[in-house]
Formats: sequence, C-alpha cells, structure tokens
Amino acid sequence: MLPYTLDRKFPLAEVFFLYKNEIMRKFTMGSLACLAQNLAGFERNLEQSGLKPALTSKIFSKFDILKKILILVCLASLAGCVSTGEIPPDVRYTLHKDLNYGPYERNVADISIPNTTAPEGVILFIHGGIWMYGDKSNCPVFLDTFRNRFVIASISHRYIDETTHMDDLEEDVAAAVVYIREFCGQNNVDPGKLILMGHSSGGHLAMLYAYKHHETSPIPIAFCVDMAGPTDLGDTAFLYNFKKLKMEKFFYEIAEKATGHRIVEGDITSEGYSESSREILTVISPIYFVTPNSPPTIIVHDAADRLVPYANSTALNSAFNVYGVGHDFIAFYSGIGHFLGAKAIKGGALLYDKSLEIRLTRVMNEYMDKYCGKTQTTLPGAASSPPAGGLDITGQ
Repeated sequence: MLPYTLDRKFPLAEVFFLYKNEIMRKFTMGSLACLAQNLAGFERNLEQSGLKPALTSKIFSKFDILKKILILVCLASLAGCVSTGEIPPDVRYTLHKDLNYGPYERNVADISIPNTTAPEGVILFIHGGIWMYGDKSNCPVFLDTFRNRFVIASISHRYIDETTHMDDLEEDVAAAVVYIREFCGQNNVDPGKLILMGHSSGGHLAMLYAYKHHETSPIPIAFCVDMAGPTDLGDTAFLYNFKKLKMEKFFYEIAEKATGHRIVEGDITSEGYSESSREILTVISPIYFVTPNSPPTIIVHDAADRLVPYANSTALNSAFNVYGVGHDFIAFYSGIGHFLGAKAIKGGALLYDKSLEIRLTRVMNEYMDKYCGKTQTTLPGAASSPPAGGLDITGQ
C-alpha cells in the first residue's frame, strides 16, 4: 500500500521526492499489474455491453491509445528510478530480520548494518502501542536515511498483562542492548555509542533505560529521542484525557498491568492520586530518574495530544533546565496529535508528518555531531542550514 492516505497538507510531490526510489519500485510494478487487470476487465465489460459495433470500435481505439500512454509512463518511471545512480538500500546496508535477542516469543529484532562504511553508532528504536500493541515493523521510514551510517535496530518486546509488568519490559530493552553489542561483535562492527529512540510507550521505555542505565549500559549512551512518550504516569492529566475519551476504565487497566498493583477509582481524589498509587506510578516514570548526569534528550510533542498530556513534556523540559541536562524540545502546535501525523505504509513502517521528519532529522544530526562526533545526514527538501538554536523549536 502506497502512502496515498496522507493528510491533504502533505504535498504528494514532496513525499515522492523523499521516498522516490522505494515508491517507484513498488508503484511501477504494482501499477503495471493493476493496469493490466483493470484494462482486461474493462474490455470484457465493453464487449458484453451490447453497444453498437461502430461505437465500441471507437471506444477501443481511444482506449488502446490510453493503454499505451499509461504503460509508457510506468516504464519510463521505472527507468528513471534505476538510472539515478543512487545505491539501492540492499547495497548500502544488510538487514538481518527476526533475530531472537531473548528467551521470550516477542524478544525479536530487525538489525541493519551498513555495508559501505564503518558504523558511526547504533540507533535502537522501540515501537509504541500502550505497552500492549505494536511491534518492530512500526519503525519510522525516515530512519532509512541513516542506515548507511548507523547500525539500526527495531525491537518487539513483551506486552504488559496480568503477569508481565513494566519492569519486565525494561528487562527486554536491556537484553536487546546486550544482544546488539554481541551481534555487532559477531559482525566485526564497533557499535560506538547508542541512540535510544521511541514513540509513545516506546519513548517511555527508551527514556527509562537511558536515565536508569546511563552509567552501566554495555553500549555507552549518546542521547535519547522521546516522541510523545509519557514522562510522569502519576500526572492526573492522564486520567482527565482518558475520561474525555470515555476510557477511564482502560486507564486503570493499563496502570494495573504496568505496575502489578491494583489501582481503582477510589485511588483518585480531587487532589490527585492516593499516596500509595502515586508512589507505585513514580517508580515507572522517567522524569523521576533525571539527574545532572542524564543523557541529552530530544523531546518531540504536539500540544494537541489527547492521550499523553503535553504537560508531561513541558515538565521534563523544566527538569532538564533545573539539572542542566542538554536537550531540545521540538514542540508542535499544528494538530498532528499523539501519533505525530504517522501513517502506516506497506509492512507496518511509519511515515510521519514531513515537517516533523525534517526538523527531527536536523536536530538528530546536530546531536550526532556533538555527542557521537560524526557526519550528518540531510533529508531531501530540508533547509541547508539549521534554524536558530534554543530549547524550544516550534512546529508550524
């Protein structure tokens, strides 16, 4: 499925420019097959229509011209795709799929290793899904632009349930980091430094690992990228958001499964959570593990998020200011919401809001240069020079 379900604010031409090779390979061959099938069906229907022979002859004549034009366009597009001189993805890197990094069924990872240069580090992406959905296929498409420079791993993890809680998911992330280091060694690759990254619940897990293991991680942590991840699960704004969506019982279920402790409506008062509930949720909230030594972090959030409170990110931003932790806050006010404009394309990969992709790639390049000491990647369509610095980069 091609990304034609994009919001109308996405210029299709710009999306094509960003991902032209991948789109054209799939679109051209798929279009030819679909074209042949549709044309054959149209011709059969026309023959059975009962129209006068003279009329059908005229239609077939025009139709033949249309067929030739469309087929030539598809073939020309394919020729243009393969003659660009760009190195195809399967030459730039090698993708290793469905690697078992742990003993559980969902402990699987996809890891790509550059073929053309020595890797500059590792990017570990953790999918979202309220800790109960999603998998490693939900990896951002824009990370493909880094695959010729970085080892990129996308992992699935166990889901929270009655017997599996947040500390188990944290163990999965820790096991994945250990496995990635060992896998790099088996492939004669120096993993360098680790960039932890995730969306929503994946951002939450990325932050938990980064802030709790920054001194002990087997791959030194360069920085963390949090895309709309919960930072304080004890924030009563969570309950307010879920009540507005008429999902407060689901919120209690999530909290209970995440912590292993029952949290019921009586635990919530007009002043917030009961002391015991607040204490339980604090243990799994990244903001309470921030110290002056925490890894630098890029925060990405849209003010129109109806699931994870925007206040979670502003609070994290303030904590970083207090402790002097390097960070950037890429704030959006354009209504892209909790999912940051993401659309799933073929295979489950996520195509995000284009403005977000360009801004985040730009800031990640700055962080890679500063904390990994490496070169930069530029998305097509991005400005040649970065915007003015500051802690808050506002989305339009």
